[in-house]
Amino acid sequence: MYNDTISDFLTRIRNAFMAGRKDTQVRYSKIVESIADILKKEGFIVSFEKNGYLLDVVLNQEMPLGHIKRLSKPGIRRYVKTTEIPKPNSGFGFVILSTPKGVLTGHQARKQKVGGELICEVW
Repeated sequence: MYNDTISDFLTRIRNAFMAGRKDTQVRYSKIVESIADILKKEGFIVSFEKNGYLLDVVLNQEMPLGHIKRLSKPGIRRYVKTTEIPKPNSGFGFVILSTPKGVLTGHQARKQKVGGELICEVW
């Protein structure tokens, strides 16, 4: 049983990159699909496809994932205003937020002037 599907997704992606695997499977949820879509747009994931209750993820080996960390956890939620959205790794990384306008990167959230719950940081 999974209590935190987002942490499980991030851990499986991180472990697959470190092991040099080309693909992995994670448990499906709408927010996991939204995060996977952002990672695809940023170039870390080649493709993903829903397969029943699983999400098949194909990783981009040419653009390795250096760091991915969960920021807001079920026990300690982290909410930020638009002006407080962090720029990890001196602006070379990005954060993913859950906002009223959907799951967005930090750059998109600043542009739309909306805050929300910090999900993770990536670089």
